[in-house]
Formats: sequence, structure tokens, C-alpha cells
Amino acid sequence: MLFPLPLVPFEQYMLADDGPAYPMNGVFRLRFSGRFDRPALLSAVRAAVARHPLLSARIERTGRQGPVWVADAQSEPSVEWIDGSTGKEFPTVGHLDPQRGPVFRAWVVQDEPSETTDLVLALHHCCSDALGAFRFIEDLLRLYDGAVRGKPTSVALPPLDERLLRRRGAFGLSPGKLLRDGLKQLVGLHGAWRFFMHRPVPLVPHKPEPRGAPVPESYPTAVTRQLSTAETDALRRSARERQVTVNELLARDLFLTLEAFQANLAPGKGLTFKGTDWLRLSVPMNLRGDSDRRLPAANVVSLVFLDRRKRHCTEAARLLAGIHREMQRIKRLRLGLTFVLSLRLLKYLPGGIARTVETDHCQSTCVFTNLGPLFVDTPLAQSDGRVVSGSLVLEGMDILPPLRPHTCAALCIFTYAGRLNVTLHYDARPLSKTDAESLLETYMQNIRSTLPTTETQTGDPSRGVAAA
Repeated sequence: MLFPLPLVPFEQYMLADDGPAYPMNGVFRLRFSGRFDRPALLSAVRAAVARHPLLSARIERTGRQGPVWVADAQSEPSVEWIDGSTGKEFPTVGHLDPQRGPVFRAWVVQDEPSETTDLVLALHHCCSDALGAFRFIEDLLRLYDGAVRGKPTSVALPPLDERLLRRRGAFGLSPGKLLRDGLKQLVGLHGAWRFFMHRPVPLVPHKPEPRGAPVPESYPTAVTRQLSTAETDALRRSARERQVTVNELLARDLFLTLEAFQANLAPGKGLTFKGTDWLRLSVPMNLRGDSDRRLPAANVVSLVFLDRRKRHCTEAARLLAGIHREMQRIKRLRLGLTFVLSLRLLKYLPGGIARTVETDHCQSTCVFTNLGPLFVDTPLAQSDGRVVSGSLVLEGMDILPPLRPHTCAALCIFTYAGRLNVTLHYDARPLSKTDAESLLETYMQNIRSTLPTTETQTGDPSRGVAAA
């Protein structure tokens, strides 16, 4: 029997950080050409959710044991059908309260004139990170494909073992490995010291809403952009020539963008930013190993933080060299574990994990998450590199990480069908759509400035859709 299932420290962190004003929701919009078969989709959703138990569970607070996952007998996967324009405003996602349920919802938006359809999925970060969500999403598309073809029972899905959820917070650390990695984490203590001593500035100075305030009517809001396939290939070559990773290049360009955005914003809004101000990127790190291949959707993730003073964000070459050294040290010493191991310790201190989120100052300027290539090894059919499910073609996606107080911008980067995609989820209370468009456009210009001139001129600089 799987439930009740105690929350691991990262899930407790997500629960403490959650509230209606700043929902810890991950939102995924899959943009299709074609139409869903309604019975087939409902059947596929139910079957996919059944494979991933945390998506149909809820959290109960107990006494000594603390918060636990329990089966939600009332939970029936919710799919709402909407006739409207695709690729624009998101449905009203609202706050998915994991203590009341459900932690997963879906919307289908159909645009009759254009024969396009959006499938919008929202799930609470307590139950899964983005890569776990994509394990569920691929199951869903494969089950739908089988249902449409009249062969739902013949779909050969990869085996999952729900019993592995009991050790989802262990990260493959045996007592011996924990001791060895624990010694490495002494290096991470310096990073932890910097986390608490540095006070990063928000992208735009503002007073956040109380967490218990109502969810914004416009939530969620996002803008997206793409590189062409030629530009994406050129970006990879550019990283190889510099002997860095694409992720390090993209992080460098984001620091340059944040500094430039604030410099351009300040005169018009009477703001003052100093060169000694700290900018901080909150960077999720995947901690999955070979032992997690059969793990259903869950959080197997940690956070690392990249801090730079604003005055250091104008020297591109030095900035990139510093980011490269730091990221390689993080990988070599497995410093991605520092944050989650720190959460384990915080459980036993006064105030516990909740104390880390109950602060009135900014803890991160921007979220920066790179999911890498998606749907690379899928058995689903493809059309020009795009996934086909039934009669539907997955044309593109928008992926929105959650926002928290003082952190009014979250970037998600991924590659699909050979093209680099960037989604900017922004808080519409302190940031206008014009601000968000300006920020993302500056970022794309900085990325393209790294590429050979011929690539940026001949590549198709097409953009993704923008949500108001």
C-alpha cells in the first residue's frame, strides 16, 4: 500500500512556498494542429493519471508524522473544454491547493476557424517537477494515440514502479555515498553562506502581495520566442568553440539581459540600481539517476543559485568564464545536493523549512530552467520533427515555471523539433506586457549576438505566440 506517503523536504518547501497569490503551479500549454477526440482524450487522461499516483493525491497535515500524501477518493481528472482563440490568453488556472485537491487540471481550447487546439495542463510543484510532468505528458499522448486508433490496450508504455516513490527523496544516496557526498558538500557551505549573506535585488522593485491574497485574474501571463533550426545549431557550435555548455552561454546572456533591462528601465521609472547590487538566478537541477528510470512523476530536483554583481554583468567574456567554472564545480562535486540536504537539516531547526520562505526580501531575481531536448526518443510518429498523436500534430509548447514573491520573472528553455524555445512567465502586477516583451526581446538579441552573422541573417527568427 503506497499511501499515506510522507512528504520529502523539497515537497515541504514547495508547500510552504505556496499560496493563492503565488501558486506553485507548473503550467504546460501544448499547441496542436487538429482536433481532439473527446472520449479518447478523457480515457487517455484517466489512464495516464492512474500511472502517476501523486497526480491524483492530496496532502493531509498530521501530528508527529507531519504532512503526508493520501489518496484522494474524490479526485477525478478534470478536463474543461473551451471554444476560443488558441495561443493567446491562458484559461483561468487559479490556485491548485494540494491540501484540498486536485493537484492536476486540464483544459482543451479549440479554435474552430484555424483548426488548432491547445491542451493546457497544470499541476502543483509539490507532486512533480517539469521532467516528471513530461513523463506523464508522453504517456498521455501515447495513450491518446492508441485510443484514437482503437487499440488502447496495445499501447506498450514503459514500466513504472510506484513503490519507488517511497525513496524519491533519497537521490540514490546509500549511507556510504551520503558520507562521501556529505564531505563534498562542505564546499557547498560557502555557497550556502553566500545565499544568506547576499541580498539580490528583484527585477523591478515592488511590494509583493501577501501569499493569502487572491490569485491574480490575469494569471498566468507569458510571452515566448524561438530560434530557428539554423540558429539553434549555430548556438551549439558557438558553445563548442568556446568550450562551454549551451546552458552556460544562455545563463551568461540572461545576466547581461537583466543588467541591461534594469539600466533601460531606471530612467523612465525613476528607479535607482547600483553596480554593487546582486543579481541572482535560481537554477533547478535534475538529480535523476539510472535507478529513477521507472519512477512515476515526482520531484527529483534541487536548486542552485548563481550570484553576480551588476557591475560584473557588462563584461561578457569574464562573466562567461566565471559561470563556466562555477557550473563545472557544481557538477563535479554534486553541489546540486546542497540545497536538498540543507532542507533536511532545516526540518529540525526552530521554524523548520517554512522559515526559509517567510522573508520580506528578494531571494532570487529570476528563475532560469533549461529542460534540454524534449520528445527526443519518443516512439510516437513524427512529422518534420514534430510529434504526432492520433490526427494531431504537436506544433509547439509553452512551459511556465511558478513565480514567488519578489521573483517576478521565470524563464523556461527547451529544444523541440530542433528549435530552441524560450518561455517567460511574468508577474503581471509589477511587470507590464510591454516590460515582459522588452525583457525577452533583449534576451533573444543577446543570444543571437553570440551566433555567426550569417546564421542570424539566414535563420528564420520566427517568434512564438504571446499571451496577454
